[in-house]
Amino acid sequence: MNQRLREPTLHRLLDANVRFASDGKDTTNHCPMALCALAGMGAQPERLQEFFNMWQRRFAVPARPAVNAVSRETWLACLGDASAFSALREYFEEWIWSAGTDAVLEQVLGKIPFAPASGAFHALIRLAYGLEAQHLSEIAAGLAALVSGNLHIDAGSHRRAPAASVNQGLAILSRALHDTVFTGGMIVTRLRAVADYPLFYAVLPAAPAQPQLLDDMARAAIALYWQTNNFTALHIVTGLHAARRVLAHLPAALVRRLLPELWVALCAAYVSIGAPPLATSNAVLDEEETLADSPDTWQDLFTTAIASDDDHVIKMVYTCYCENLRAPSPLYLAAAARRAGRVFQVH
Repeated sequence: MNQRLREPTLHRLLDANVRFASDGKDTTNHCPMALCALAGMGAQPERLQEFFNMWQRRFAVPARPAVNAVSRETWLACLGDASAFSALREYFEEWIWSAGTDAVLEQVLGKIPFAPASGAFHALIRLAYGLEAQHLSEIAAGLAALVSGNLHIDAGSHRRAPAASVNQGLAILSRALHDTVFTGGMIVTRLRAVADYPLFYAVLPAAPAQPQLLDDMARAAIALYWQTNNFTALHIVTGLHAARRVLAHLPAALVRRLLPELWVALCAAYVSIGAPPLATSNAVLDEEETLADSPDTWQDLFTTAIASDDDHVIKMVYTCYCENLRAPSPLYLAAAARRAGRVFQVH
């Protein structure tokens, strides 16, 4: 765990976030996710409080009271019921207190459709940040968002030939669906349109049978984002990072069962932006665009992100930093710098 996420001010503000609904004014409640990313990059308590105050003033919507209580026998019946978010959060928090985080994660994710694209990947992202901060109410909120906003893209039970690789699977989709337009102002609206599009299922390959599937999806996602500078592609990058954090808490057998659903979510999101052909790896980042991957460069980016009120800048910079630590790539630093609007001297 990043020890910065043990910051007392962060946990006090996450406690206070319970007063806010899962959505906001024309947006999702990004406040707890941004606060965790800010803390992870070393934001001072005063900056965390300042961001919280800004969010409360500009975007927050009061939490809607739970209408009906949820129990061990009834929580699963709330699948896809947005009005049940508050009741689910309260129930899951009580369950976690009594049974432990990992036990509840295994029970819930083992019973519901995983649906990682729920809420444009925000449900999964919120859950991941709650886990990183070890904040039980935020863990419960992430699970509640996955259940109440469940966006299951059902690939069906019939056998599909697996793609030879992640990039080859995306290429199959691109050949069939490149430049297909899915309308709607929200990412979730376009994802639902893909989920209702028969040709998507007709050409969708099964997940590649690779031991490092999540790593390969992450590499494809950052390449896609760098190539397109697309807002949905940004959510794919941050969503896959979140999936890595969540899946680390689950038994290996359950992870193997859930990964194909993550693949389908990636494919649907890719198709929702028109399935652009991916550039070859040699053409993704020109040599002169490469930045010096150093602590000073990342700290400069942190300074910019911490000062920003844009939650997507905050989360993207932190995500790129974390993923680059795990699997270094110049694309992470370049993408984070571009999102933050910073121009560095190239090397």
